[in-house]
Amino acid sequence: MNQNVLVSIIVLTYKDFSGLEKTMNAILEQNYPHIEIIVGDDGSPNYSEKFFDAFIDRAKRQNISLIIRHNEHNLGTVKNINEALKLAHGHIIGFLGCGDYYASRDVIKNIVNCFEKNDAEVVTTKMKGISVSNPNRITILPHKKFCKLLKEGNNKRLLSKMFNDNCFCAPATFYKRTVYEKYGIYDERMRLIEDYPFLFNLVLKGAKIKFLDICTVIYLFDGVSSGKASPMILDDLEKIRRLVLFPYIDECMPRERRLFLYNFYRKQSDNLQGKVKTALKYPDQFIYWQYRRVVSFFQVRLRR
Repeated sequence: MNQNVLVSIIVLTYKDFSGLEKTMNAILEQNYPHIEIIVGDDGSPNYSEKFFDAFIDRAKRQNISLIIRHNEHNLGTVKNINEALKLAHGHIIGFLGCGDYYASRDVIKNIVNCFEKNDAEVVTTKMKGISVSNPNRITILPHKKFCKLLKEGNNKRLLSKMFNDNCFCAPATFYKRTVYEKYGIYDERMRLIEDYPFLFNLVLKGAKIKFLDICTVIYLFDGVSSGKASPMILDDLEKIRRLVLFPYIDECMPRERRLFLYNFYRKQSDNLQGKVKTALKYPDQFIYWQYRRVVSFFQVRLRR
């Protein structure tokens, strides 16, 4: 393996710095020698350069470049990432949210090795979620059905699934720098969701994606991201459906197309009559979603 390949890890921060030490240490402890770290702070009102003093000193001792960018104003996740990308020099680029951390010291070495062996443009892996309130409660993402699709490498089936689900985990996905030169940067029509429209476009355009069946990232849930979606997230999802996915609906396979169109037209309807009309047009999807609601209700009750 060529250990001279520079890997840029972009760490995204905003307001909550409680997990910063865990995140930074996990990068600095990697047994791969050629790393640079870019911190993109999105205008945190409580930001202080002192948060990074110890990490700057340690990075210098390890001959690792540590670049910190603090936005004067909050730009939103998508613009913050695009600004941080301008500072990255790496041949391979990965991302971590503040509080996320690598599952082992071998993660970056394994990623570089996978890129080289498979001549991939993108390498995507799994991540493990651990509940803050109950450490015995663990979630592995992507779900098994998505892992199977990613392993198969069937682009048409994967693309169809992407109309209704993001099959990738952003912190567990790594990109060659040339991906951004070839396919463009993250879509700034969205404010918070960067990975879903970007990865949909990569699958659509036939980017060479390799699934590495290992867990590379640990994250903690029970926080804001695991609760009810914020209005800004919901607004982004609506834009993704309307601006990114819908124009390519003819590329979608029949079953997934019906699911997408049912949800699309149901959300477009602003009155009961429109929702009933959509349910009558897609009765199979209406029944399916009622079933999902009942199952979700009882799952929540059982966890309490």
